[in-house]
Amino acid sequence: MANQEREQLWSERIALWHESGMSQRAFAQKHGFPIRQVGYWVRRLSRSGPAAAALVPVVIKAEANAPALILRGPHNWSIEIPAGASAAWVADLLRGL
Repeated sequence: MANQEREQLWSERIALWHESGMSQRAFAQKHGFPIRQVGYWVRRLSRSGPAAAALVPVVIKAEANAPALILRGPHNWSIEIPAGASAAWVADLLRGL
């Protein structure tokens, strides 16, 4: 497979990953891809594509007995927001990021 074809294939796969809302690990396991390969292509394509937006759409899925909201960033950082935190406090936090 030519490099351009491989890049196109992975570009489509990474778009599917973004749409899925899954973690890279979960997406890789579901589709049988090596996790390192998914991570490699995410990094490679983010460098060659348009600049990333400062804010991205977020999908919140409710889980039974969820103790907190966890925000995960693109470079493996996360913030755990306590259950019951006020919307104003969360908004101030997000503005400060």
